[in-house]
Amino acid sequence: MMMAVLFAVAQTLFQCVLLLLLTPLMAWMLEELPRWVNGEAVSGPVRHVRRAGLFWRAAFRQPLAPGMALVLAVSLLSLAVLPAVTTGGALISLANPLLVGILLLVGRLMLGCPSLRDEGRRVLPAVLVLCLTEALIALAAPGADGLGGLCAMLHIEPVPGLEGALGACVLALAISCPPLREDDMLLRLDGMKDRAARDMARQVAQVLNFAWIFLLADLALPISVGLRDAGLSGWFVGLAALLARVLLVVMVLVTLRLTAQERSERLTALFAGVALLLALAGRFAT
Repeated sequence: MMMAVLFAVAQTLFQCVLLLLLTPLMAWMLEELPRWVNGEAVSGPVRHVRRAGLFWRAAFRQPLAPGMALVLAVSLLSLAVLPAVTTGGALISLANPLLVGILLLVGRLMLGCPSLRDEGRRVLPAVLVLCLTEALIALAAPGADGLGGLCAMLHIEPVPGLEGALGACVLALAISCPPLREDDMLLRLDGMKDRAARDMARQVAQVLNFAWIFLLADLALPISVGLRDAGLSGWFVGLAALLARVLLVVMVLVTLRLTAQERSERLTALFAGVALLLALAGRFAT
């Protein structure tokens, strides 16, 4: 029993470290891939990795501002709670998509000085889609307990319509509330005069963005998460699946940005409706 608990804690710590290592790489892809597709010159990820290293070094040496520290804590908690490689994490029982999603959206509102009107138009539809996602999971998989239980249930018996409905919900969330851009951060940090504080806020935003991407990736392909007792081979398969689904979500976000379909209320409503229809069709087909 003690060994199982220690293994779960070790897996959670490894998961957090791995995801934090991926954070600057995903931030680089979100920032540079649209420019590369448009034919602009782009730089490598070294600058983002170096800035992330400097941020964590400074964060361990001096305390962050209270609001920024709270946003970072929410982001780190989300990375620790959500299933990454397998469902064997120590905090998997807390992996409720509605709870984690709302925490991340609240953290988004707390970062810097956002325009409440503009952010409200992005956050409110995302909250509604998260509520719809939770309702669809309860409808199509009533025995699932959070994302961990959903992953296990889908491995045992696929639920018709639910996986497609979750994919549509992820698209609705990606459209309604995409990750914060550089120009978004410029507006939020306009009144912050300390350059070091602005740089730290940007790094916190990158962690927050990646936690949101990670949530979308888990919702999009929950069946790709390995089970607790998958063994060594299953663990490596789960690791490869983690990288694949995160890259898939990043590609979708980049495509939405290139096609100027971000923050489209019509598309958000469209995919939310598609998700509901798919879930109902799968429910009544069984």
